[in-house]
Amino acid sequence: MSGQEVSRRRLLASAAAVGGLSLGLSLIPTGAQATSSAGGRPRRAGASWEDVIKKSSFSSSSAFNQNWNHLYPWDGDADTHNGAARMHSSQISLAQGVLTLKATRLAEPDGDSPHAPNAPLWYRSGAIHAKKQILVNDRFPEYDIEGEFRTQTGKGIWPAFWTTGIWPDWPPESDILEYVGNSTNLFNTWNRSADDNELVERKRISGQKPDAWHRYRVRMSKRGNDVMLDYYFDGVRKATHRGVGWAGVPQWLIINLQMGSWASGIAPGGPGWDKQPGPAGSTYLRARNVRVGRMRAR
Repeated sequence: MSGQEVSRRRLLASAAAVGGLSLGLSLIPTGAQATSSAGGRPRRAGASWEDVIKKSSFSSSSAFNQNWNHLYPWDGDADTHNGAARMHSSQISLAQGVLTLKATRLAEPDGDSPHAPNAPLWYRSGAIHAKKQILVNDRFPEYDIEGEFRTQTGKGIWPAFWTTGIWPDWPPESDILEYVGNSTNLFNTWNRSADDNELVERKRISGQKPDAWHRYRVRMSKRGNDVMLDYYFDGVRKATHRGVGWAGVPQWLIINLQMGSWASGIAPGGPGWDKQPGPAGSTYLRARNVRVGRMRAR
């Protein structure tokens, strides 16, 4: 996975360098990408909905353990990714139905991440992933993924609620919540072109207060070999993207509080890269009422 991810984040970094993550390459007509409607795609006839993860999965340790695992889902170096944080179970807590991930600045880096771009690990933080995978196919043609989140944002802070294809399949990737060093949320859908270049459809959401509770949601619907993604913020549909060739490709669901790296606004190896600028104290991402539902075709 890390090979693809470094290219992905180079795209993010280059976009940030030219004015706030403005990159966006459309795979469907512009007029279909965004709408202020609270509606969505009509439900399919002859199908039933079921919960994969209920909103109560953070209500107790036993409920959590039935639905979630600590750390990232990939084999090897599951406590690190492409940021400047090493993930620890000690940074994960539950209380009154709320999951809290805490990032703490260290006195010195805990080595370097083995995942490109190999950032010095100046932070200890938390990540979890769902035990059950997301698989949009003829049997389960629709998924509904949502959660309520509040997060600190700013330089060096990189929280995310996202799906990613299981290695070696990347994309798919859907970023439902992602703040990369500022207070603009990115609804991202990652694809590849015919000549194997990476493409991203992106909708930026700004003007909200990320440290207040907001509801983030994506609805995935099978359309032939593709998957249509409707993104919602606080119940209002903001964008419609297309996941090209996503049907039948399993995905992980991840919640993590990453730090540094691209969120610090410094290119790998550039001045200040060794220090990974970011918060000197503790940083928090909180989640509640996270739910995954799917439609079972009859």
